[in-house]
Amino acid sequence: MPAQKRRMNNTDRRVKRTKKALRDALFTLLEQKSINEITVTELTTLADVNRATFYFYYTDLIDMLQQIQAEAYDAFKNTINQSNSSISTIEGFTEYAERILNFCKDHETLFNFIVKNDINNQLYKLVQQLMLTNIPNSKDIFDENNPARYCSNFVLTAMTGIVIDWMDEGMKIPPHELAECCANIYINGSYKTKQLYSTYKAPEAE
Repeated sequence: MPAQKRRMNNTDRRVKRTKKALRDALFTLLEQKSINEITVTELTTLADVNRATFYFYYTDLIDMLQQIQAEAYDAFKNTINQSNSSISTIEGFTEYAERILNFCKDHETLFNFIVKNDINNQLYKLVQQLMLTNIPNSKDIFDENNPARYCSNFVLTAMTGIVIDWMDEGMKIPPHELAECCANIYINGSYKTKQLYSTYKAPEAE
């Protein structure tokens, strides 16, 4: 390998290590306080990174936060774009949902960070738009007087809620099983819901 290329690869690895150290330090501090209470000094001290190095990559902590979110979105986008399955079938939607669940599992710390710190839901809105490239957008199908125009939003909100709850409970259910359940709800929603509530017994009032 040429010396110049070898130096570039070494630099790339060094940059990745430095940014990871800063990111991990930020995640740790955010478990204790809000982004507005964190200083660059305590972040770089915890990460064992020079302040000048931090400012070489980021303008401030908000800029760092935005860059992390942008990187997360790009990674999620690549995951979604790898799916070529038709979501109009149980098998296709299962593959699609499982890919999303595996992404969240593999990036658990990053995902939790985004959920807790995306105050204006900007990343969530971008993710919704991205997912609507695979899921039919009901607003493009039904006019403003038809309540069915909100169906896609219902599906996306439900999926997000399921993923967050699943992660909060320690991801005990394997991604494939949960994806298959989501696929059944998505494809056969009303029937499956009726099945669920036909066996449900409300607790007796004390």
